Amino acid sequence: MKHFIKSKAFRVLLATAVILLALIAAAASISSKSSPVTKAASFAFSPLSRAASYIAEKFDSFTGGFISASSYRARVEQLEEQVADYQSKLVEYEKLKKQVESYEKFLEIKEKSPDFRFTAGSVIGRDSADTFGSFQLNCGSNDGVEVNDPVISGEYLIGVVKEVTPTTCVVLSICDPKVNAAAYEIRTGELGYTETTVKLAVDSTVKFTGLTKDTAVAEGGIVCTSGVGGVFPRGLIIGSVTAVKKEEGNISYYAEVRPEIDISEVQDAFVITDFEGKGDA
Repeated sequence: MKHFIKSKAFRVLLATAVILLALIAAAASISSKSSPVTKAASFAFSPLSRAASYIAEKFDSFTGGFISASSYRARVEQLEEQVADYQSKLVEYEKLKKQVESYEKFLEIKEKSPDFRFTAGSVIGRDSADTFGSFQLNCGSNDGVEVNDPVISGEYLIGVVKEVTPTTCVVLSICDPKVNAAAYEIRTGELGYTETTVKLAVDSTVKFTGLTKDTAVAEGGIVCTSGVGGVFPRGLIIGSVTAVKKEEGNISYYAEVRPEIDISEVQDAFVITDFEGKGDA
């Protein structure tokens, strides 16, 4: 066998086989119209082609997702507009609810005091520089409002009219040092009047003065207008007693009274334009 492999005949046979294989390969290349170099290049770059196709597919998917996100954004904006609309309606509902509550209290006091004449008003402005809480209502002389008319929220006295225009009025709060009201304490019947100082007014507190050292007025008592003087009708609640103290420099006593209504939160009020005894000194 070794002698055959080393023989000249084997070498000729091997050369013939190589030539035949080369011819077969050439024929195959010609029939497919592609050169061996082209096929080799195709084989080498086919992974890159597949990678490019994959990236293109992912980019198409990303583009579709981007369009979908835009649609979602438009939907979100639409929902935000709906929420804003609902919030606006909720604010209106809360305003109407408070107005209804205010009118319910108005009906109660109207039943108790049929001689009262009222004008309804809403707060349209507040003086931020006024530490005593003055405010402006959208009712004026065209509605029968006059200077010194009492202003109430429910059965509580909250102030008095200071200035009037045809369509508006400025109200001083009950805590303003310029406002005084003849008053009494409902349990003891003791009479006095309200006044205040800057220090007390800043703390939303008024003084019920004119009490003697033997006063029976105590913490928790209710102070109301007495009707004396013809400015305020009798029976409007001013507030409740928080402390009883001795006046400095004399022998009289006074009670510190805190109004029942937080005037800074008042949105609707009623001006008492007439009542039995108005203007009687």
